[in-house]
Amino acid sequence: MESENGIRKHQPATITVYPQHQQVITTVTVHPNDQPPVSSEPGVTYVQLNPGHFTTIGGILKMIQILFAVICMSCASPAWKPGTSWFLFVVVICFILTLFWIFAHLLSLVNSLKIGASWLSIEYGYNIVASLLYFTAFIVQLAVWAPASSYFTNSNVAAGVFALFNFVVYACATFLLHKEVKNQPK
Repeated sequence: MESENGIRKHQPATITVYPQHQQVITTVTVHPNDQPPVSSEPGVTYVQLNPGHFTTIGGILKMIQILFAVICMSCASPAWKPGTSWFLFVVVICFILTLFWIFAHLLSLVNSLKIGASWLSIEYGYNIVASLLYFTAFIVQLAVWAPASSYFTNSNVAAGVFALFNFVVYACATFLLHKEVKNQPK
């Protein structure tokens, strides 16, 4: 970056587009204050970083979901009882899918990639399913480990409690997405 009179001049960003049906690479230069181009053609995507999503309530809830999932996995691993296998299955699957949603929002795929369905409705459906799965997972984990008496009981009960917290976070995210889906133009 060049500096003139103490003011930094920004270099323009470069976006590379890879069309699906052609082997042509198009490079578009976008200056810092310009809006990125938008394409109406299916399969043409402009990737733009959007870290601002994580300053919203939905973005913060996703980060909390990931944090609680990591705590659940570390407290419940390895699975010493069959109920913990179900618990870890739910936590790991939701962890992976939530990471997908984090990257989809970070790379602005939900705004630029047209998939033939509403991204908002898909995320809403995912959060409903994840909430229900976490509800069953924390109940199973606590039911299996609360009456147990072993060296691993405390950490597994803690995993169940953090899964309860994560269920509440997923339920809050589902409620917020429900409000957005209801306000979405048809």
